[in-house]
Amino acid sequence: MTRSLLVTAVLLTACETATDTADTAAECGVSITSTLPATNSVDAYYRGNIEFKLNKADSTATIETSIVGHQETSADGLTVYWIIDEPLQPSTGYSATLHYCTGDAPIEFTTSSLGTSIADPSLLVGTSYLLNLKDARVTEPAGIGSLISSELGNVAIYVGITDMADPKIKMIGALGREDVENTQEYCDPSIDFPEADFSAAPHFEIGGEGATTITVADVSVTIDNLRIAGDFASDLSYFGGGVLEGTIDTRPLDEAFFDGEEGSICTTAGSLGVTCAECGGDNPGMFCLSLKADSITAELAPLELIVIEGTDCKGCLAGPPADASETCEQEPPPV
Repeated sequence: MTRSLLVTAVLLTACETATDTADTAAECGVSITSTLPATNSVDAYYRGNIEFKLNKADSTATIETSIVGHQETSADGLTVYWIIDEPLQPSTGYSATLHYCTGDAPIEFTTSSLGTSIADPSLLVGTSYLLNLKDARVTEPAGIGSLISSELGNVAIYVGITDMADPKIKMIGALGREDVENTQEYCDPSIDFPEADFSAAPHFEIGGEGATTITVADVSVTIDNLRIAGDFASDLSYFGGGVLEGTIDTRPLDEAFFDGEEGSICTTAGSLGVTCAECGGDNPGMFCLSLKADSITAELAPLELIVIEGTDCKGCLAGPPADASETCEQEPPPV
């Protein structure tokens, strides 16, 4: 299961969500299809940018707001962004207006409580969070968002905090058991993430530069410029505003899932309208896919993740292996 999950996530990475906003196209034929945040929303992310999505490009479109920042437009002209210079205040109201050929389209929104300080950050150590990837918004690769939501909705993926040394925190990832809720899958190695910068607590930021190797189901994948970020709630009950992005070299997955036929995943991705980019260092080629997801949330889970190094086990139902070299085929513990 974990192998198929890995390749599915690379090929079909997407759970796009759109927030509709009322709008009627006038004579120019341009209308707003969605905004982020949604107008009148009360849970906007305090570090999030403002977006107006259009059905057609409009070179006259401009955003007016008291929020300090600058305007950008997507390459296809269909999304107009307001990029904020600094995080907004938690639990605070804001507004923005798009002026475009159809008229003026104002939105009002209130930020959530994310960004409120944590009284005792040391309490994070030992906590674990169950990722909600089904409702994440995947912006790269574009256009294939609905294809993986049903897959991710049935898979438990956890992130845990194992250590803290101000201003850093150490986090690991792990898969959950398919048959038992809130239980780590001890047969799969945990994912060792780079240290997270926690100097802007409750915001955390992992990586962003260099290469990170992640091993899942005996498949090692290199992700360049891996970035994972988000904010813990002040009561530690969840984290939100999560971002996951990076560039993945697909060749190890070709080896694992397509009998070593190099370029198979990129060929499949191409049939879905997604183009691989060049990567590979000393062995370059068009083998990399760029992945980016945001709006990720994760709820506090009643378990503490442990570090599991590579094993060749087939069971581990009674608990984790005693050490990295041990295989485990124990019977499940008595009920």
